[in-house]
Amino acid sequence: MIQTTVLQIAKESMKENKKLLTALGTEKSVKILHHPEEDTISKLMKLLPKSTAGKLVLIGILGLVAYELLRSRD
Repeated sequence: MIQTTVLQIAKESMKENKKLLTALGTEKSVKILHHPEEDTISKLMKLLPKSTAGKLVLIGILGLVAYELLRSRD
């Protein structure tokens, strides 16, 4: 009696395992795309200063460059 129960459990387990393996075999692979624009943006972000004072200096320099460009157009 115990042997038959164990045998039935083993058969059910094998059926479930077969279903699982069949389902895994039918999955499609995911293709990962590489975007060079994201790499460029991340590289530029790494170049920016981390501190507030550094950011203010950078904004000041960009402001001076923009002022000089606008002044030279006149």
